[in-house]
Amino acid sequence: MKFNDLNIVILAYARPETFNMVLKACERNVKKVKVIIDHPANKQIYKKQEKILELIDESQITCELVQRTTNHGLVGSITRAVQEELQLNEHIVLLEDDCLPHNQFFEFMDYSLKKHKTNSSISSVCGTITDCPFNPWGWATWREKWDYKNHTQQEILQIKDLDNELRSILENDKLEKSIWSINWLAKQYEKNMTAVFPKKNLVTNIGINSENCVHNSNTGYTSWLLSKVAKV
Repeated sequence: MKFNDLNIVILAYARPETFNMVLKACERNVKKVKVIIDHPANKQIYKKQEKILELIDESQITCELVQRTTNHGLVGSITRAVQEELQLNEHIVLLEDDCLPHNQFFEFMDYSLKKHKTNSSISSVCGTITDCPFNPWGWATWREKWDYKNHTQQEILQIKDLDNELRSILENDKLEKSIWSINWLAKQYEKNMTAVFPKKNLVTNIGINSENCVHNSNTGYTSWLLSKVAKV
């Protein structure tokens, strides 16, 4: 069964190998996707993006391609993609090019986006089970619920119900500028909202600690997030 109503967006940049795996997973389950590629920062990345474009041309799925003319970086790429898509659609299902969805991921997204659309306590649908209100590895949200803002580290520390381990990390470490999801996570703690999670993990992060990985999974926020992921 292919899910025609899902607005799937894949963010790609410089990982043709993992992007190809994500794209093929989408081929098996949906008829169309949108691929957004940030502008290359150098010639080496430009060459990798040429390979990504070849994979899109060879794909059996209908791909709407957006190539940025300026480099927005990881945070800007994600937040701009979500904002733009939610101006056009009621929801977005976002996959980064290292977040490999299992086949059941698409059914779970389709069902959950419909079931929880009007539930004011649910902000997102996540494909990775995590012991905190949000996980950015394969997720979705609705137009009416997206309310993203950048918080300073001190603003996050002022949130009353913030996870104690995360509070300790923020009190002792400087937050990486390349992390966007902590702002959305902070909103969930602040508003007492959460995501819907599946009964088992439906996304495999195949980019952690790879050559082109942006975040250090051994320290700080990323290490804390990994420690919260259920091993199921």
